[in-house]
Parts: sequence; C-alpha cells; structure tokens
Amino acid sequence: MSLAADIVEWSLSRPWWQQQVMTRSAAGEILTADEYDHLLEEILSGSSSKHDTLSVDDLSWSDTKTESVRLLSVTNPEHVNALASAEPLTCAPEGITIVYGDNGCGKSGYARILKRIARARHQEEILSDVFRDTTAAKPKAFVKVLISDQELELEWPEHHSSEVQRMRFFDAHCGVAYISSESDFPYRPSELFVVDGLIEACVAVRERIDARLQQNSVARETLPAPSDEAAGSPPDTFLRGVSADTPIADLDSIIQRLDHAEATPESLLAEENRLRAGDTTSQRQTMRHADKLSKLGEHLARISAALGTEQMAALATERREVESLEESSRLAAQSFANEPIQGVGNSAWRELWDSARRFSESTAYRELAFPHIDSGARCVFCQQNLHEDARDRLARFESFVQADVQVRLDERRRSLGEKESTIARLVVLPENIIEILRDLATIYPRIASDAKDVLEQYQSVQKEVQGSLEGEQGRKQPDVAAITSRITEAASAARESAERLADPALLKEEIAKKARLRAELELIQSIKDSRDTITREIARLKEKRSLEEVKTSAATGPITRKIAEWSENSITEVVRDSFTRETERLRLERVTISKTRAEHARLLHQPKLVGTRQDVTVPKILSEGEKTALGLAAFFTEVQLDGSQSALIIDDPVSSLDHIRRELVAARIADLAENRQVIIFTHDVSFVADLKREAGGRGISIAERSVVRSRAGEKKPGSCTNEHPWKAKDVPQRFDELGRMLARIKREQESWTESEYESEVAIWAGHLSETWERIFSQEIAGALVTEGGLEVRPNMVKVLARFTEDDDREFQASYKRVSQWAKRHDKSAKVNYVAPDVAPLESELESVKAWFARIRKYRN
Repeated sequence: MSLAADIVEWSLSRPWWQQQVMTRSAAGEILTADEYDHLLEEILSGSSSKHDTLSVDDLSWSDTKTESVRLLSVTNPEHVNALASAEPLTCAPEGITIVYGDNGCGKSGYARILKRIARARHQEEILSDVFRDTTAAKPKAFVKVLISDQELELEWPEHHSSEVQRMRFFDAHCGVAYISSESDFPYRPSELFVVDGLIEACVAVRERIDARLQQNSVARETLPAPSDEAAGSPPDTFLRGVSADTPIADLDSIIQRLDHAEATPESLLAEENRLRAGDTTSQRQTMRHADKLSKLGEHLARISAALGTEQMAALATERREVESLEESSRLAAQSFANEPIQGVGNSAWRELWDSARRFSESTAYRELAFPHIDSGARCVFCQQNLHEDARDRLARFESFVQADVQVRLDERRRSLGEKESTIARLVVLPENIIEILRDLATIYPRIASDAKDVLEQYQSVQKEVQGSLEGEQGRKQPDVAAITSRITEAASAARESAERLADPALLKEEIAKKARLRAELELIQSIKDSRDTITREIARLKEKRSLEEVKTSAATGPITRKIAEWSENSITEVVRDSFTRETERLRLERVTISKTRAEHARLLHQPKLVGTRQDVTVPKILSEGEKTALGLAAFFTEVQLDGSQSALIIDDPVSSLDHIRRELVAARIADLAENRQVIIFTHDVSFVADLKREAGGRGISIAERSVVRSRAGEKKPGSCTNEHPWKAKDVPQRFDELGRMLARIKREQESWTESEYESEVAIWAGHLSETWERIFSQEIAGALVTEGGLEVRPNMVKVLARFTEDDDREFQASYKRVSQWAKRHDKSAKVNYVAPDVAPLESELESVKAWFARIRKYRN
C-alpha cells in the first residue's frame, strides 16, 4: 500500500473533526483563529459539520517548497552590545555577502541579532552596552527581509514573523549543538504535510481547551462542608460523590429527606440540650409525647372510620338508592293524578298521611288499624262521616303506602338520616386534639403539621357530606395510612427513648443519635439552600469531562508515533544519504547519522560514530577541527534538505579548520550560493580570498561589507561600510583601488606641497608593492602550495614551467622601483630622492596589470 493510501485509510479512524481538518489541509486551507474557535464549539456541542473524506487524489498536490526569505538589512541597533552605526548593514539579495571585520569591531553583534531572528540550533542572550546601559535597557533593531518579492521590515524583538525563521544561521555554538544533541532535519515525504495540518489543529484545539479548563477550574463551586457528626450520612455520601454523572434527581431526593423528616434541626437541638443538661423530666415528657401521639393516632383512626373513602362511598351509594326509590314512589303516585287534590304521594303528602296515622292510632281510633273506614267512621282530617267514595280513596291511599317501594324507601331514609346525623355530630378537631397538636409541634413539627392537614381535609369532607355528595366518589381522600404509620413509629420510638433515658449509657447513645440526626438534617438544609450551586458544579464537572475527552482525542502523541512509523525509513534514508555526501565533501570518516526518536511530528537525528566498541559520544572523540567540520556537515545537510532556498547566515565557519577543509568549506558555500543568498561574517582574510576565488570561478557575485570601529569619540564598534579594507581585497580589487588613488593624486596634486605629494605617492607605492606580494602569494606560490606549505599541487607546476626570464626581469625591475617610492625603506642620504610624476606611476600600474594578466594565463 502506498503512503498516500495508508494515510487515507488511517484518517477514517480519526474523529470527524480531525477528518475535516485533514481534508481542508489537503486542499491547501489554513484555518484561522476564529475557525479554530468555531471548530471547538462544534466538537463540544457534539454536532459535526458535513465534510468530504480524504482521498488519495487529495494528497497529490503536496509540495515541500515554500517562499524563500532573504535578508536585506539590519538598521539602527540600539543597546546591542556597544554597536553604533549611522549606516545600515546591508546584504545583496543574491550571491555571497562577505561581512569582514577585525576582532572587537562589532561584527559579532550584528551576527547575534540575526541568530535570534533566523533558525539556529543554539541561542544566546544579547547584552546591552554593559559600560553605559542599565539593566532596564532592552536591545532592539530593525531588520528588513525579502519574502519572495515582498519587502517586510520587522522591529526586533517586538515583532515576530515565522517566515523569517526560514533563514538559517550557523556559528561555532550551533556546530556543537548539531553534533551533541538531536536535530530535526527539514526533509519529509510530501504526503505527510496533510498530517502536519492535523498536528497544528490538535495543538490549537488543545491550547483552547487548556484555556477553557483554566476557566472551568476558576468556576469551581464550593459545596457545603459536612460536620463530623454528619460523616457517613446519606447527604455526606452524596456530597462526596458529586460528579459529572450525578443525576439532579438524586440531589432532589436528598432534599426531600428534609421535607419527610419528623423533626427539625431546631427541635432536635432543643431535645439534645435537654438531654445533655440531665433534665429528669425528659423521660416523663417523652412518655407523654408517646401517649399524645397514640391518642392522635387513635383519633385519626376514628375520624377515618367515619369519613374515610369506604364510608363516603357507602353513604353515596345509599343516598343514590333513596333517590332511586323516591323516583319509583313518584311513578306509583301518578295513579292518583285524577284525585280532586293533586300531589298525592309526594313528600308533603306523605308527612300528612303519617301524621294522620299517628293521630288515628294514638287518639281517634285506638287499637284500630289505620285508616278506620268501617260504617260510621269519621275522617281524622275533617271529622266528617266517610261516605263510600271516601272510604274507597282512603283504602287506596293505604294500599299505596304499604306497597314494597314505600317500605324500602322508608327504611333507606331512616338509615341515611341516622348516618348523616352521626356525621353531623362528629367533632373532627376537638379541643383536646388541638392541644395535642400544639404540644407535639415543638418535637414533631412535621407530624403535627401533616396530622392537622389531614384533619382539616376531613372537616372539608364533613361539610360536603352535610351539603351535597355529588362527585364524592371522585374526591381525593387524605392519606391517613401514611400519617398513622408515621405516628405509630414515632410513638414507639418515643417510648423506647423514654426507657433509654433511665440508663446513663443508653442516654449517651441517645444524645449522640439526636446529634447525628440533627447534623444530617442541617447538612440537608445546606444542600437545599445550595441547590443552584450544586447544580452548577455538576454542570461544570460535565463540561470539564467533555473538555478532557476532547483534549485526549486531540493528543499529538499517537499522531506523532504514526508519522514516525510512516516516515522513519524514507526520512532517515534521505537524511543519511545527504549527511554522508556532506561529510565526504569535508573529508570526515567513520561518522553517520541515525534516528533517535520522534517528537511532535518531527523525526530527530544525531551524528554517531561507526564501529566503536565503547559507548562514547561524538564530541569526546573528535578533534576541534573535526567537530567544526562535522557541525558544518550537519548544517549543510539541513540546508540541502530545505526546499525554501532561504538565506544562509554563517559566522566564522572555518575556526580551527585546517587549510584543506577551509578550501572545501569555501567551495561548498559557493555551491550553495548558486541557488540562494549566503551571508558570511568573518575576520579571516585568507578565507575571504578563498571565498572570492571559489565564487569567481562559478560566476557568483560577491558583495563586500565591513564592520569597523569608529575612529572618533569613544571609538564605538559597529560602523558599517560597503567595501572591504585593503588587506581583505584580492589583486583585481587592489588594481581598482590603486587606480582610484592615482586618479585622486592626479586631480588634487596642484593643491599640495611637495612634501604632501611625496607622502601620497609613497602610500600609493606601498600599496602597489603589497599588491606585487599578493600576486606572488595567491597566483604563483598559492597555485603551487597550499597555505602553510604542507601540500603541493602537482598539476599547477606548469606555472613554474611557463615562467620566463622576461617575467622575472619585469617583476624585479618594477618591484625595485616601487620599493624606492614607498616609505617602507629609508632613502639614502646620497640619493636626492624626488617623487616621480603621475605619468610614471600610471605607466607602472599598467605594467603590473599586464604582467598579472599574462601570468594568470599560465594556470590554464
């Protein structure tokens, strides 16, 4: 499977938001801070945006190249060592810029600024002028760079640009870091850049989560603190177990325990104080409370027996039966509709009939059945003689009254009346019960309150019974069983407590029991008062858990390990091959570079020795020169693998190197300068010559810059010029300088005295004499023997073979004339020395130039 396919398959196992990031990274998108904020909100809310999954085709665009960054200038350094310069230190954007400076001139001050700005393996503090500045003075400078074709000026250290770190810096300290510590080389398989976007997103998400977690921690609520007496109680256990998973229902369940408790913290505290005070009446009082509780329970039972659900249902049924019988009686009475007087059979008539019956049987016709309708009988109502129609009507009336419906109606009315009368006479809240409730309210406030509520509900039932029973079966009856059970338990506990009060040991236990219960109720009250606080804390813990879960999913460790797995072989192979080529160029043997570990999506490497039988580190074995060369090899490896082609800034790279490696380093720098800007800081004149020679052979431009000490005032270091001093110039540059000097002499000689003219000519002649010496050292002797005379270049012996007597004669004559004009030798008193005119000087210069041009051809 290809690396791209492997990455795509792996991406499908990642959370949805990481798949989204990888897809966007593959499309070349760079997420903004606002987009990361929005992404985190989506992750936390659990809502995923629609997104395309990664495909192999998405990875084909990846490219390691980025825009190059080149250095243009360093301006206005303030409080940087003792630097002081009216002119900026400028750099040519192409080729090699050689910044020459003697020791102590301020060259390293500029290098230190660039070291802090560019990518460097080693960093160091930049000090201010310790002889003038206080510790409050902060170094700063302006740095101008060219990013692709856009100029950017930064005020260091206030402003920072990550692009600027594409420039790479090397000095001796960096060289040590390369060989003594792990290095992250920039080469990576191009497909991995989509995973880099994921790493960056994970880091951004984790940073935001850390900020949220900090806010979450600050928002932590203070929960009620249990007392020692409440330790181990249900509310204490609840508080200790509050977590993101705690249901709010559990919180409310704890709070309900307070509502269902038979006592209050205040009543328990009062009882506890009485017990602690050794009150001898406590036992009797507790027993009286038990008796009153029993009486209250008995009264509730009686009231419930009279007004309970079953009784009310039976009463309602009986009243409906009466109503039904009355309806039947009414229908039967309709047979008297034709009687002279209407209303026979109704309630009023029935009362009249019953009254007549009682009068007849008790007074008018004792011991005779009612109605007495025999011959001669008189009406008990009007006391007139009963004729035949009247006797017949009275007989029919009696037959109606004696019918079965009427009998049953009479019985039901009588029974219903008795029950209603009993209910009416019932006293639901008598004075003695009211007194009991008032007395119990101090010790058993909730029992007293609930019992009173039940009795008041029964009062309402009683009033409804006395009025109308309509809807009685649907009425919600008081829960007598629950309150009665609580009263019974409380009475039993009170009696048990009364018995315990007589025993000192048991009394102590009773006090502790009440203290525990009081502390528990007080804690529940605190929980009730802090319900909103506890609810917020549960919500905070839920948010914290969610944040931590997302943070875990955004961990870069597993991704880094996967990158290491993907890239180990390809990266290590490429880095090792490049490193091997660099070490071979610098003639280093028995060293290689090996992978050490992976860290934050980077694969780290470190130089190792090959074939050692002891566990030793590279720095302990190599000489100083070899260390420098090895550090440069590692640096050049990093540069070679960097696709941005950004500027290289190198400070004194050949310190402690032998002549062979100095030339090899100069050649390698010239190679690199063919494709990128190179800036060299050095005080080594010979190395300057090597660089110029190598650059000239490749057609690479050289920009000269110098850093010198000012000659005025305090002679501060750091003054910048755009040319090298005489000693750092090569032969062609010296010819140009001699030409300019001679033109000035010719132009200004008429304004000089003879002494002044003689002095100027002497200086010019001295420079020409030094140029002769430089020609021989560089073009003849230097072509044959390396610096130090330790190595002969056999292929350059042809220079000697082609050197003629005419060449020698011209040199000897010119060198003699020039020496006479220069001030290096005292003039003989016998010679009346007069400085030559300008024309001979011009002729001499042209002669030397022609000689030099001829001799250089001998090397070809």
